[in-house]
Amino acid sequence: MRPYRVADFTRVLAGPWATQVLGDQGFDVVKVEAPGGDETRSFGPHLDGESVYFACTNRNKRSIQLDLRLEEGRRVARRLVASADVIVENFRPGVMSRLALGHAEIGEPHQVWVSLSAFGAERPGAGYDLVLQSVGGIAALTGDPPRKSGPSIADLASAHTLVQAVLFGLLEREHSGKGAVIHISMLDVQHGLLAYYASAALNAGAPPPPPSNAHPSIAPYNLYPCADGWLAICCANEPLWERLRRALDLPARPEWGSLAGRVSDRAALDAAIHAALAPHPVAWWESLLTAAGVPVGPALDVPASLAHPFARQLRVGVWRQPMPALGVRQNRPPPALGEHTGEVLAELGYTDDEVRELREAGALG
Repeated sequence: MRPYRVADFTRVLAGPWATQVLGDQGFDVVKVEAPGGDETRSFGPHLDGESVYFACTNRNKRSIQLDLRLEEGRRVARRLVASADVIVENFRPGVMSRLALGHAEIGEPHQVWVSLSAFGAERPGAGYDLVLQSVGGIAALTGDPPRKSGPSIADLASAHTLVQAVLFGLLEREHSGKGAVIHISMLDVQHGLLAYYASAALNAGAPPPPPSNAHPSIAPYNLYPCADGWLAICCANEPLWERLRRALDLPARPEWGSLAGRVSDRAALDAAIHAALAPHPVAWWESLLTAAGVPVGPALDVPASLAHPFARQLRVGVWRQPMPALGVRQNRPPPALGEHTGEVLAELGYTDDEVRELREAGALG
């Protein structure tokens, strides 16, 4: 059985990350790039002239270059779409229809169409990560003044939601024979990430506490300073708290005998933990508390985290990348711009003469 084909009209991060996940699992992802390519090809830093940003989000794909401003380019795109099981795009709402490439214009009942945008179908606005972290409440939870999360979580969380949409759409097709048309709002995704913060605001009228590493409903649950760095300690139930209390020789105060009491007296509890940890380095405490059965972990920088003894990496061509949680079923390096144009056009039935005519017309970039 041939692999599912994805006609990938996405660019930058959220859409390409989603289609990369699909490509990792064996989908035939055909990435449609405009003349000049996905703008992330220009993002630094570079290795041997190629963007490491582009490389990290475009493995296991084939690239074709099409100028969708030209009718000749749109004709090729329509033939590609007709061959696809899944169509994914993250243009601003309405762009695909204006190009006569939207589901209403050329979609087939068996296909799964997924559109990703900032605020949903027919609602204006560009879906860049900082905008969505800000509007979505994430930045206000991360710092005061508001501060974005380090990684582009608005993009990345939306990417994984997009993958779910594709898979659910294909499951529906297996069940009913019909595909699906799905519109994903990145703002909805961000509000989903608010989880218990959103639930508290919507259902109990409780505003979130000031930005902190501490958990609003659990204590102790924080980053704590040791002699040479920081250690995360998380005790979400009574047995874990008792293990920590005994390991640090903390007093058995009555107010710390329940979760609610520890949350109410968080400042005094954290001060006692700080004092207990201060004499020794992070590694000393990590070893002791891990042996005691307490969930702990050092606050590592990126290079140290990637060198963690439990970390896994893969090599894709010349590129070293973290191993995806689900592994990979194929190992194709990120494509050069338009690298597979001729190959894909041949699969779509174009003759050499027709390809030459398209090139002469400028439709292939």
